[in-house]
Amino acid sequence: MSASTTRTGRTESRLAGIPEYFGPQWFGSTMGTGALGVALALVAAEYSLGPVATLAQFFVVLTAILTTVFTIPWVLRIVTHPDQVRTDLSHPIRSQFFPTMPITLIVLGVGIARTMQGVLPAPVLESVLVGLFVTGSIGIFGFGLLLVTIMFVNNNIGTHHGVFAWYIPPVSHLVIPLLGFWLVENYYAGSALGQFIFVVSLMALGVGSFMFIFFGSIILHRYAYESLPEEKLAPTFVIGLAPTAVLVIAIGRFIRALQAGVGFDLAVEPIVASMKLLAIVLWGFSAWWFLLTVAVLAYYLSRRDHPFFFTWWAYTFPTGAFAISAGVMGHLLEVAAFEAILAGVTGLLVIVWTVTALFTTRMILRGHAFTPE
Repeated sequence: MSASTTRTGRTESRLAGIPEYFGPQWFGSTMGTGALGVALALVAAEYSLGPVATLAQFFVVLTAILTTVFTIPWVLRIVTHPDQVRTDLSHPIRSQFFPTMPITLIVLGVGIARTMQGVLPAPVLESVLVGLFVTGSIGIFGFGLLLVTIMFVNNNIGTHHGVFAWYIPPVSHLVIPLLGFWLVENYYAGSALGQFIFVVSLMALGVGSFMFIFFGSIILHRYAYESLPEEKLAPTFVIGLAPTAVLVIAIGRFIRALQAGVGFDLAVEPIVASMKLLAIVLWGFSAWWFLLTVAVLAYYLSRRDHPFFFTWWAYTFPTGAFAISAGVMGHLLEVAAFEAILAGVTGLLVIVWTVTALFTTRMILRGHAFTPE
């Protein structure tokens, strides 16, 4: 057998293995890529940087391409390897990454809304955003109910399994209002459809907020009374800053939706004032958790080890959410310091994204990406 034939056989074998071993965690990379696009768009708008605006569009388009490409093996795996999917759904940690797919749809919608106005025809833009909102919301609500139910009835889950990836299914509901409130503000203010989207977004906000509190107590109990997770799961610690950062962004969009008009006889100005105060409280926690993450990461680097795993992508979306939340705070309070934090954290995110993407590319080229764990 020739060397070329052998190489061809190996390539075909690797390609055939993609659907079987295409785990739910892959959409964590698209979440982070989309968040980077939005953060760059905010920086570009704040500092009037045309090249950065173009770069933001690039990352949003890249998110759309990767989402489309990843969806193919993701769906094929459900059809061709249902046993592996069921195994992942019952796994105490891998299961938590299934909602990253519908979360990506919402994040992509936010990115498109931020960067593609004037690029896409208005009717096309509206249809795309509504489609992403509906599909993403159904997926988030569906996976949230499914995975929390499985967790509660699974007798094989112990305290030591608790990591911040557990936040993803319940707290993923917090991203729904980011696109929902935008649709209300820009398309459906004052209409019955706008009120429906507004109510659904608020319901999602309620689910995500309370589950953030409930699951937070469980996870912090694990970190206090058990040893720190293995190195592979170290990056999941940063997920702890995402919920409050996303809540700050949601507050910004909530205020704009209220001001656009949603009905229900709401007194807008008193609500806006209280929401600004709440945003300060929430952002303060995110900033504190950001510093705590740096301290925990320093511990892993100095006392243990921190080799590359695909879980490094967990650094990207929460960091992006924190950067975007700083930009929102800058607009809510008109304080320039927040804009500087937006630019600085976004610069850090560009570095983290680039390094992680390079390591991931190397992992794929070496044939280590789609193998049994």
